[in-house]
Amino acid sequence: MPDSDSFTIEPSSSGRMLCGGCVPDGVCRLGVEPRDGMWFDVTCPRHWQGGPGVAHGGWIAAAFDDVLNTAALRTEPRMVTKSLSVEYLRPVPVDRKLAVLARIERHEGREWTVSARMTLGADTLATAHAELRTRRPDHYSRHEHWLAGLPLPTNEN
Repeated sequence: MPDSDSFTIEPSSSGRMLCGGCVPDGVCRLGVEPRDGMWFDVTCPRHWQGGPGVAHGGWIAAAFDDVLNTAALRTEPRMVTKSLSVEYLRPVPVDRKLAVLARIERHEGREWTVSARMTLGADTLATAHAELRTRRPDHYSRHEHWLAGLPLPTNEN
């Protein structure tokens, strides 16, 4: 079996660092667009609204996870999220370009601490903090082994 853990995030055909689900289209499905430095433009598509005109909290968390990993991926191509916490401060509008500033707070060995804030103009809408880890070489093969040992799901209630 080929080493499934040789996987690294590489630039897509569009030159962007994208997750596996976004690579085929060459754009981020979450609307995350890198700007300069550690700034990102994000736009919540209307189909991710959780209430009238406001983003679903899951989209906000996913956008932060993408931005925080992308910030660290500039240095390390084998990254996974250990934990992510989001503080929702104001409703996040859909179909509006928002700015996200990401920072690498600490990097020691395999451990990374990163943070970000999402803004609209001068207003901070949400903040996030995450612990990331440089993925061990056997990360995916351990997962495949664990999953292979589980019973297959059934459609029974």
